[in-house]
Amino acid sequence: MARKPTTRKRLLFIITGLLLFFTNPFLINRLYKFWENTDRAETHKTYETGIILSGFMNKDDSYNSHSFGNATDRLTEGLMLYKNGIIKRIIISSGSGSLVDDTRESVLAKIFWVKYCAVPDSAVLIDTISRNTYENAVESKKLVESTAIKDLIMITSAWHMRRAEGCFKKMGLDVDVHPTDGIYREEKYSPSNTIIPDTENITRWEILFHEISGIIIYKLIGYI
Repeated sequence: MARKPTTRKRLLFIITGLLLFFTNPFLINRLYKFWENTDRAETHKTYETGIILSGFMNKDDSYNSHSFGNATDRLTEGLMLYKNGIIKRIIISSGSGSLVDDTRESVLAKIFWVKYCAVPDSAVLIDTISRNTYENAVESKKLVESTAIKDLIMITSAWHMRRAEGCFKKMGLDVDVHPTDGIYREEKYSPSNTIIPDTENITRWEILFHEISGIIIYKLIGYI
């Protein structure tokens, strides 16, 4: 009978330890400092085309509008690069990654840019087929080869850049990179970013695990 309380205490100790570990802001921030590619290409250079990878918006049927996600910086950074004359044309690479929804993200993004951001229709090429990062690279290469595009810059999230760059290199596409919406933050030591737990850090762990497992799987099947 005496063992049950001891076992419960140990289990409670383990659960509490794991919770404190995965909600600790300092640990996950340090990991992202190592993981993320934050080095951007020189912005004084101009590019013929910028390739923007998917994962930033969807259709909001409830309000007959658009819904923007956490990776929206991919879209806005691409827009700013275009407006500042750094890129002359844009490829938005995104089909539908859902098994139940056939909405084409690239179509939505082009409509948004042309209708609300005054981007000429002729300046935006779209890939409506790709469903994942590897297919982003495959379909982007098809568009590049069919239009004889040169001088490419690829725009995606800093935490996603390792896998994306690996896929583009595998396809033989020579691209400069423009990482956005990085999770790592410059470290300013205070209780709020060193020891005070924050459940948002669990989501950051989830993103990191997803990318690491994605790279492992991609290497095993020859995507990178």
